[in-house]
Amino acid sequence: MIFKKDYGTIVRKSLQHLLTRSSITNQNIGGIARSMIEVISMNLSEYYNILDINNSMGFVSTSEGYFLNLIGDLFNLPRIQASQASASGSDQTQKFYVSTGTLHDRINDNTIRRGTQVTTSDGSLVYTVSEDTSFANSSIFVYVPIIAATSGSNYNVGINTLVKHSLGMNDIFTTNERVVIGGTDVESDDNYRFRIINASLSAEKANETAIRISALSVPGVADAVLRPYARGIGSYDVVVIPSDGLATDKMVSDVQNSINTVQAYGITGTAVKPSIVPVEIEVRLMFVNNTSVSTQSNIKTSVRSAIGSYIVNIPLGGTFILNELRQVIMDVSPSIKDHVISCYYFRKQPTFLGNVEIYWDEMFYPDTDSAEAIRVL
Repeated sequence: MIFKKDYGTIVRKSLQHLLTRSSITNQNIGGIARSMIEVISMNLSEYYNILDINNSMGFVSTSEGYFLNLIGDLFNLPRIQASQASASGSDQTQKFYVSTGTLHDRINDNTIRRGTQVTTSDGSLVYTVSEDTSFANSSIFVYVPIIAATSGSNYNVGINTLVKHSLGMNDIFTTNERVVIGGTDVESDDNYRFRIINASLSAEKANETAIRISALSVPGVADAVLRPYARGIGSYDVVVIPSDGLATDKMVSDVQNSINTVQAYGITGTAVKPSIVPVEIEVRLMFVNNTSVSTQSNIKTSVRSAIGSYIVNIPLGGTFILNELRQVIMDVSPSIKDHVISCYYFRKQPTFLGNVEIYWDEMFYPDTDSAEAIRVL
């Protein structure tokens, strides 16, 4: 055990020892004896600081950064690096379309070329089409695979965000009909620490910890819930819960490949998406007197975002609580006098105003088939 001593403590004790064990009595500031003690004490205090840091960096619970990487190397467990957000064509996310006629009328070779760029309206986030994508002569739309220009979680985008393209044709439009996720930053110390602590158990493989950690190592996966005996004895499902939006086909495929490396012979594990309970809500706001039109518009936008955030953050198998929703709405601004919920749909069916419970492997999400699942009037 190291008991750290600061500069003041070292100086004080050194002066006491000097007084009791020598004939030197002049300890005034500026004196030779005191000056030498102060110089030595400063170096010793710095040594104590370095020793204290190095000591803490030798334990998983307190280690950080480069030093935590060294501990991970002992278990052959490297830190997960940053990844690029992407969406495959089968995910039906990034859509090129026309409002009149067909795509063939504008693009004669019937192909959206690899390298075509799609961006946000301000051009701050850039994605590229990752493969040549063909379409039929009669097609009025086509879905293309895209990948972010660089790595990082800031490239994860919401619905209808990537709305500009580099084709140079104003009568061809594009948008992402689903969220684009999978972009991650370099693995955090907390997450890396958790994997290191469980490295010994997960190294045994074929156990629940090994399977969960294997699934969590896939970029964009926030959690993985195991359902035993999903298809009879000797089988289980891994329900993939993304950090944002809905689990994509690529994410589920990556989880499947990952768990295949740790599951036992004779045991079948299948990565699956959680079942989605679509939600559609319409809210009419009433404002206090003298609330300007521009302020009302901003509040409506904020309420829409707050409702969406509440819905997607309800955990797997959780309960949609009406009073929580009402509180979320009213907390947005003191300018909201009251509100009325005029549309309350779950599973595409009208529902009496109240709490809504779902099964353990289901999650709520705004209805992707609706042009505007959350409406604030």
